[in-house]
Amino acid sequence: MERHTLVGRGAAVSAVGLLSFGPSIVKMSDLDEMTFILWRLLLAAVVYGAVLLATRRPFGLDELRRSVPGGVVFALNLVFFFTAMRRTSAANAVVIGALQPVVLLGLAGRMFGERPRRALYGWSAVSIFGVALAMYASDGGGVATRSGDLLAFIGMLLFCAYYVVSKRTRAELDSVTYQLGLTLVASVTILPVALVMGHGISPPSGGDWWPVVFMAVLPGSGHLLINYAHAHVSLAVMGLINLLFTVVAPLYAWWLVDERIGGLQAVGMAVVVAALAAVVTRPVEASAS
Repeated sequence: MERHTLVGRGAAVSAVGLLSFGPSIVKMSDLDEMTFILWRLLLAAVVYGAVLLATRRPFGLDELRRSVPGGVVFALNLVFFFTAMRRTSAANAVVIGALQPVVLLGLAGRMFGERPRRALYGWSAVSIFGVALAMYASDGGGVATRSGDLLAFIGMLLFCAYYVVSKRTRAELDSVTYQLGLTLVASVTILPVALVMGHGISPPSGGDWWPVVFMAVLPGSGHLLINYAHAHVSLAVMGLINLLFTVVAPLYAWWLVDERIGGLQAVGMAVVVAALAAVVTRPVEASAS
């Protein structure tokens, strides 16, 4: 396996580890959802901008224009995800999100010429089964509605679109430049949504700041690593690696906010880890005939 592929897969796995802090951090904040998202994006843009200046990468209107599709889709995904979480159970939202690899497997060949080995389809099925088992056995509460499930489904499709757009854009921009551009665009996109929903846009104060800071630094770094990995990892594998979120996020919640993990849930999580370990450590492209 090529060195760049190994590094890319390592970046993708590390990214999920950082993104999985998100649910626990959000639970520690009392800010309105859109207010939290807006300031998390703005603070992350400052961090990315500092990295860009330190590495002397160029950034102008052309780079910003190329980042528009990714930024808009990313912002819409955030809106649908947070809205769905208020209208359906966390278990339903996660299981619906686990359909992402199926969608990306269908798009990988048509849009990027990827030819995954047949085994990848089998490991995808095993991983999704593990996700469903873990969420079925989870102790999470919440009232599920059809409208909430529909919002979660749309959010899942938007996240797939974000991956597709980002993989294409990474052929034109480096990861830091693209991450800054899409974050600025996402911030502008979220602003009117926050106003329409009646959420404040004033800066947080006092103790409200630290969850926003942690969200910008930890999951924010995860998004940067994801966009780095897009240049080195196939779309199909990226989608599967993202399922690690369903394993790592509950572990963080158990550690940080005292959420319990049941025995059957742990079995489902172990199934996901085992299946994804097989994917990450083996070639996934079919050999040329």
